[in-house]
Amino acid sequence: MSSTDLPACINAKLDRYFEQLNGESTSGVFKMVLQETELATIKFVLDRVEQNQSEAARILGMNRGTLKKKIELYKL
Repeated sequence: MSSTDLPACINAKLDRYFEQLNGESTSGVFKMVLQETELATIKFVLDRVEQNQSEAARILGMNRGTLKKKIELYKL
């Protein structure tokens, strides 16, 4: 697996996250990762298509209404 593979990048970020906890307890990691990756992905695609929501929704594989709700949720 290349160091640029998405799973490798996620693993590296999670390793750093847990190292920074320095032994402290945590919870909700799965939800946190999903929200952060969803936000980053939506923002990336919107930027890539110059904020064209119809095109972004097509690329993301969701309907435009769902994308619009997520844009509002994440204040994009």
